[in-house]
Amino acid sequence: MSGYFMLTRDFFGEVVRRTTGVGFKILLDLVASSPRPVRIAEVPYVFQARKHGQSKLDINVVVEYLYLVSDKLVGEWLPIRFVVFCLVGVAGVAVHLGALWLLYRRLGFSYSTALIAAIVVAMVGNFALNNMLTYRDRRRRGIGFLTGLLLFCAACSVGSLSHFAVAKFLVAGGIWWPIASLCGLAIASVWNFGATSIVTWGSPQRTARPGGN
Repeated sequence: MSGYFMLTRDFFGEVVRRTTGVGFKILLDLVASSPRPVRIAEVPYVFQARKHGQSKLDINVVVEYLYLVSDKLVGEWLPIRFVVFCLVGVAGVAVHLGALWLLYRRLGFSYSTALIAAIVVAMVGNFALNNMLTYRDRRRRGIGFLTGLLLFCAACSVGSLSHFAVAKFLVAGGIWWPIASLCGLAIASVWNFGATSIVTWGSPQRTARPGGN
């Protein structure tokens, strides 16, 4: 996947509208987007020892590769960004329930206090993960991370209030507290995805990535 590549104009026209546009390994995207087997001929060469710079192979490249593979698997049915947002949400559920259990069952806080604290902890964690993974192409850094967190919390406030109200109502009605919290989370997640996508991260910043194909 390193170096230069050539392809026919006909092949490019056949696959270009199927490409994902994720990452900077364009050749991988083109080949994976082909609806038929692709004939490939490789001219090998030998690398010399690196003298300057550093390799671009890092965790970001791995994430981009997983994005690309996931898009090719489920992209026709579900937007890959929504899938990643849901996976982050699953992690947030675990964090939320863990914090709620610790505060409510182990430390003896009231359910209302523990629930509010667990919502805040999960919200901060979800923002950090979504900023790093779901919206990595629009990632907020430095002071932008702090302002993004505030915007994220503001956008999620309506969902969080709904979460709190639903969970509190269900617990008062005799529903087991983990089930009540999950019901509140399910309702809040729909709002959170739409609101944060617009308010927190907005439109992607299109910047050239140095060293790409």
